[in-house]
Amino acid sequence: MQDKTYVIAIIVVLLICCLGVYVAVSGYLNSNPDAFPTLVASFQSTPVIVAIGTYTPLPTPAVIAPPATPTLPAVPSPLGALRTITAAITIVVPTPTRAVVASPTFTTVSGFPACGNFPFCPRPGPPDLMLAPAGQECPRNYIWGRVVDANGRGLRDRRIRFKNPLGETDTVTTKGAPDPEGIYNIPSVASGSTWEIWLLDPGGGDASPRVKVTAIAYPGIGPCPTRVDFVQQR
Repeated sequence: MQDKTYVIAIIVVLLICCLGVYVAVSGYLNSNPDAFPTLVASFQSTPVIVAIGTYTPLPTPAVIAPPATPTLPAVPSPLGALRTITAAITIVVPTPTRAVVASPTFTTVSGFPACGNFPFCPRPGPPDLMLAPAGQECPRNYIWGRVVDANGRGLRDRRIRFKNPLGETDTVTTKGAPDPEGIYNIPSVASGSTWEIWLLDPGGGDASPRVKVTAIAYPGIGPCPTRVDFVQQR
């Protein structure tokens, strides 16, 4: 209620002010009849400039496109070529095979016949200062050699039968430690004489072919002419 009273009072005051301004202006114009045209002319002759601020956008900087990257011609990939080569090549790894060394076959011409079905084969051997008797690598006054199994190990107590130039036969036995295992020797062989020897099996039968040996001096090359080894066949 009090707020309404204030509003009414303000309105009344404004009306009184407006009425007073009107009365004052009317009285002035009535007392100065030429003032109104002059006032109007002054308003017309005085231009009113209203400055309205405008926004001028800044110039947009030109965007320069980077130079085009040169296009290189396509080059085949080395890896692709390698794959192509790899695909075209088939690598075959050969299966290792054990070399087979054929044992020499001795004929009657050389004095060493073929073994046939005998369990041991007569073989020539090189000169050997550690195995030959009398401290010589190949003495002419001995027929000597070794009896070995298929793995090359000397066999002791094996009997060697021999026939001298007079046709007489006898037997020697292979030795063991402290001598080299499987070694044998037939002494007192005259130079130039021919002997026949062979290996016996435990029952006294022939375990090897018979070999003729002529006692001659070692010529310095090749096998020792007075050595005969008996090697077990596999």
